[in-house]
Amino acid sequence: MALGQLVWLPHDTLWAKFCVAVFHVLVALLVGSYVMCVFTDPGTTPDEWHRLVERDERLASEFNYCRKSNMYRPLRSHFCSVTRRVVLNMDHFCPWVVNTVGFYNRKFFILFLLYTLLATSWALLTNLPLLYTLYSVPGATRTLERQWGAQRYMFGMMATLIDGALGIMLACFCPFHIRMALLNETTIEGPSPMFDVGYERNWKQVFGKDPYLWFLPVYGGGPDGDGVHWPSPHVKSPEQPAGLRSDFQSDVELEEGRLLSRGDVGSDSSVDE
Repeated sequence: MALGQLVWLPHDTLWAKFCVAVFHVLVALLVGSYVMCVFTDPGTTPDEWHRLVERDERLASEFNYCRKSNMYRPLRSHFCSVTRRVVLNMDHFCPWVVNTVGFYNRKFFILFLLYTLLATSWALLTNLPLLYTLYSVPGATRTLERQWGAQRYMFGMMATLIDGALGIMLACFCPFHIRMALLNETTIEGPSPMFDVGYERNWKQVFGKDPYLWFLPVYGGGPDGDGVHWPSPHVKSPEQPAGLRSDFQSDVELEEGRLLSRGDVGSDSSVDE
């Protein structure tokens, strides 16, 4: 849509060429984010964690057992009825990316929204002078229609309307998901103050520790954490003698404390969004 507008417009000035270059950079980031979101596994219950909980009756009584997948579900995980599996830190199933948005691909979903918003907004902003001329100068519309041809002109106008509608929608949708990442919330859970450990740590749990990779559609080291264990400002981590406990064991003990204050976070639900 926007690409057709930019390609068809005359690019005989340095500014016009700059606009096209910026647009194509945004489109490349958009496509890269989309591909990564589609092909990155959002994550599911680790077998080691499941077996650890399964062997301990006390832990098994604390965590929800998903009868649809025959697996114990970690905190903040949900069963997706579309992909038929438990998804770590599940946000929703998105038909646009044909994948569930979860712990390991949430970054790419948010980047996809961000760069789509920026690309459509950039196309509209750079076309504002042309649109102003069309609707303020008498006869400009007919002149442009004769220069471009009827089909080309109609395509350009329809693309502008669609870009505008998409931009308005994403102007609400994209900040909404960025805000949830900053507050450590998901679409399914809603407000989750028990997992809010501050903007920076929340952000790193989605975008990773390396700030140079935050806005690039690359995996890098992945999000900070494993999608199974979640620090909480309400629960202190127990002392752990070096070499005596595995990571899963110490974190499961920590999660037992969190489970005492969980609301509907651990509810056994099938989600289809």
